[in-house]
Amino acid sequence: MINNAGIMRKINVHDKAGSLKDITREIETNLIGPIRMVKQFLPHLKTKSEAAIMNVSSSLAFVALPISPVYCATKAGLHSFTESLRVQLKNTKVKVFDLAPPATQTELLGDFSSEDVKGASVMKVEKMVQVAIKGMQTNRFEIRPGQANQLR
Repeated sequence: MINNAGIMRKINVHDKAGSLKDITREIETNLIGPIRMVKQFLPHLKTKSEAAIMNVSSSLAFVALPISPVYCATKAGLHSFTESLRVQLKNTKVKVFDLAPPATQTELLGDFSSEDVKGASVMKVEKMVQVAIKGMQTNRFEIRPGQANQLR
């Protein structure tokens, strides 16, 4: 099972225009959604001779990007949840991986400029997926492609 959900918005806490509904949606998508998916599918996964859960957090779980505070907080929460889940499932056949990609060339970065992401190099999706697959194949439970390795 791969939990790869993410909404990343620019949020300025001084701006009165932002809504609590948008903030709640970001938290529900990025953190609560993966937790619910694990809760829903874990009984099934535990019946398999081999199974894996990969939660896609972010390199921003380790380094804050001030223009996206909710995203960073949710991905840090997902990283922490994944670490706890791995410990709880250590005596099962379910492997638990945390993929923490750097800035990756996806729709997530659509509204962000290079200045917004502080000039970070942007990884191509294909390369990130290759690193993720190799990490799973070699049982590297924390997979941090490219610049994400430096941020941890």
